[in-house]
This record gives sequence, C-alpha cells and structure tokens, in this order.
Amino acid sequence: MLEEIIIQNAWWKTKRVSESKLGKIKRSEFDLLKDELEGKKIICLLGPRRSGKTTLMYELIEHLLKNGVSERNILFISFDNPKIRLNLQHNFDETIREFSNIIIREPIDRLSSNAYIFLDEIHKLDDWGNIIKYWQDMGLKIKFIVSGSSSLRILKGSGESLLGRINFHLILPLKFSEFTGRAVSADFGNYNDIKKAHDELLLEKQELLIKLDEYILKGGFPEVFDITDMERAYEVLKQYKTLTINRDILDLKDIKEPRILSDLADLLSDHMSQRISYSAFADILNVKMDTIKNYISYLEECFLIYTAYLYSKKQVISTRKEKKLFFIDAGLRNSLLLKEIDDLEKTKIVENIIFFHILSLKKRELFPKIFYWLDKARNEVDIVVTLKNEVIPIEVKYSDHIGKKDIRGLINFCDEFKTRGMVITKDLLRNEGNIMFIPAWLFLIII
Repeated sequence: MLEEIIIQNAWWKTKRVSESKLGKIKRSEFDLLKDELEGKKIICLLGPRRSGKTTLMYELIEHLLKNGVSERNILFISFDNPKIRLNLQHNFDETIREFSNIIIREPIDRLSSNAYIFLDEIHKLDDWGNIIKYWQDMGLKIKFIVSGSSSLRILKGSGESLLGRINFHLILPLKFSEFTGRAVSADFGNYNDIKKAHDELLLEKQELLIKLDEYILKGGFPEVFDITDMERAYEVLKQYKTLTINRDILDLKDIKEPRILSDLADLLSDHMSQRISYSAFADILNVKMDTIKNYISYLEECFLIYTAYLYSKKQVISTRKEKKLFFIDAGLRNSLLLKEIDDLEKTKIVENIIFFHILSLKKRELFPKIFYWLDKARNEVDIVVTLKNEVIPIEVKYSDHIGKKDIRGLINFCDEFKTRGMVITKDLLRNEGNIMFIPAWLFLIII
C-alpha cells in the first residue's frame, strides 16, 4: 500500500510539485487557505468535481515546500483510488504511523515539526469524521486538509465529532473576475462606487464584453479555461456530469435506475433559471414523484445543481412552494442542452451566472439559502438574497430596453419590504430612486 501512496507523493523524491498539477489561475481562496495552514483547525474544501479543490491542495503543498517544510512531512492521499480507499478503510491508523516511521523517520507522537496530511475526496472513507477526530484528540503535530465533492457525506461525516474543529470552504468554478484576471473593489450597493468602477474600466470594456460572451458559453470550470474549441470544451464538461454521477452518487447511493438519473440531469438543463415541477418530470420519465425528488437532491448534494426557495417570512410556505432551478456552472449546463443558445437562452444563462456569483458571496455558510419571489399576480423577482442583514432583490434583464412593466415584480417587492433593488442589464447603468441598474459585465467584475 505504501508503494501506491508513494506514487501520489512524487515530491518525496523531487522536492517540488509537478507543474502540471498546479493551477494557471490564482484562486481568490488561496491566501485565506494559506494563512489557515498555521492554525489547528481542520481545513475542509467542499465543491463540485473539477472545480479546483485538488489543485488548491497541490498549490498549498507547493507553498509549504517553498517555505521550508520538509517534503517528507507532507502526505497526500486520494480516496478516488479504489485500491487505496479499500485498504485505508480498515488500515488508516496503521498507514499514518507507517508514514511517520518510514517517511518522516520519527515516531508519530514525537514529531519535531508539523506534518501536513492532505486527504482528497475523503467522503469516500466511511466514518471519516471519527477517524480524524481520533487523531485530532491526540494533540499531535498534525495538520489535516481534506476535500469532498458530496456535501451531505462531508457534513454528516464531520457531524458533532468535529464541531468547532473544522473550517469549511466552498470551492466553486471560476468567477468572472478570476476568468478574466480582472477584479475591481467596489460596494455594489453604492451607486457612486459603481459609477467610479465603471469609469475606471471603460478602456477595458470591449475586451470584458468579449470575455463575458465566452464565459456565458463555456462557464468557469478551470479545465476548459484554455480550450477554444467549444465542441471539445462541451465534451469535457459532459464527462464531469458522468464522473459525478458514477463516483459520487452511484458509488454511494442505492440507485436502481441510473439511466433515469442521467436523463433527469439532461432534462433539467432545459429548465435552468425556471421554477420546476417534480410531477411533470415524473410523467416525462415515467417514474414516481418521490424518485424525482430524491434524484434532484442527489444532484444538488454533489453540487451539480442548486434549488432556490420562494422568499417568505413563513418558513412553511417557503418550503412547500415550487423550487427554482440553477446549475452550478453555465458551461456544464450548456453542454447538456440539445438546442441552440439564442438571446432568450442567453438571458437565462446570465441569470444563472448572477445566481452563482451571489452564491459565492455566501460560500462560508454551510447551507447558504438564496431565494426568488412571486407577488400575488405572479410577477417574479429572479433572486432574493440576504447580505449583512439586508434583503436585496435582484432582477436579471439582459437588455438595455427595460420598462416598468419588465420589473413590476421588483418594484412590488421593494414597496412591500421597504428595501432597495437591483436590475442586472446588458449595458445600462443608472440609478432610479431605490432601484439601481447595473451592466452584467460590471456587476460580475465587482462581486
């Protein structure tokens, strides 16, 4: 088994991480994660497959190597390897002791300096929380950094056993600012701040608009960042869906009809940014409605999709009403869609992108909640989010010709809840009373 692990830890020989394992784009989370390496809490990276969790782990390893940590004091184990997973399920403690005795060459309870143990896709290890707790409770010089692409398995595994001992970080696909390499700091609730940022970016505006068109089609998964052929990019993204279903759902759930699960994911792609009907999907796929509900929860658990609730002050109403569907990445969704992306589709995609960026503002929350809203006449507000104790309604209209009729739901929400609202436009920037109109390209660079 140690021979298998040696293959995953090439730096024990080379004293560096292979360039191919390091990311080309600096992630916004890196500096925070780097600082947390000095703390005692477990670092846990959560997020969809291929969003950059493993790459961040390798970048943290490279950082440790460059800052004087011995290569022998760094262990990386991927539980995606079936052989390693099956062996360590029963021999985890023995493996850690072997690593200490054979690689570090010091007893585990008398380490002269910190050991850093990176455990990738740890949700595949049954009862992982109690296993790690055992080592945490010993008070040894060990720092654990773990990752997982199944939220429920990770959170159940950490449970009460690691309460207060673990920091969670949601690692999502690239934001637009990461995709472009351009970010501007501004308070998107302050029009003067927004206008100042707009003026600063005027010379770059056309380039940013071109990049936004690319981002709308391709999304933010790091692996497709450099792929210019959209057909090839979509082939890669389709593999993500298959990989997630096979490794994070079928491996962990008792699924009797895996084809139905795959077909449902494809079917959902045509309902992005829309309210969904479980019964309608059940009729189309000829299965029970409970099956649809379960399968959608599995897809959400593995970060492929996200469902937003109706905004209401009454929790029971919010829970019972129909949900609204979003994909974690627009490019992934586009790869599953079997029709041309016209202007109407582009508007739905931009709404999904805005939702994803709003979600990124709340990613330190374990179960971030984002809503939509309907008034009595069923006029909709696309997104409702609470930030810094302020309720903010956001309407996405990817156009520059927007009348009051187009934002009737937003106006009604602002009147009813006495708050400010935002309209995300194509290229319209203005402030009208308690409603601000902001171009999508600008909003995405700022957020």
